[in-house]
Amino acid sequence: MTRYRNRKDPYSRDIYRYSIYPRIPKPSEAGERRLRPGDVLEVEIVDVDDKGRGVAKYRNLRVLVYGGATVGDKVRVRVERVLGEQVVARVTEWA
Repeated sequence: MTRYRNRKDPYSRDIYRYSIYPRIPKPSEAGERRLRPGDVLEVEIVDVDDKGRGVAKYRNLRVLVYGGATVGDKVRVRVERVLGEQVVARVTEWA
């Protein structure tokens, strides 16, 4: 008779080994740190929204940039707020 760690659920031990679905790592396990207010990023402005804010992409996040940057500018920004998949940042210097 095989001994299991958890007698109530004999499959708990090898659930990921025999699963046909890959295990998706958590962001903390994948090595990517979440953005926080105060972080400094270097981004390229790819669009301007209807309110005149620059729009950039960073790690599949939409970055709204205040400070007068236009399309094609490479700028260094400081993160002010993180709202789900949207980041609000302000220009600190042009790169």
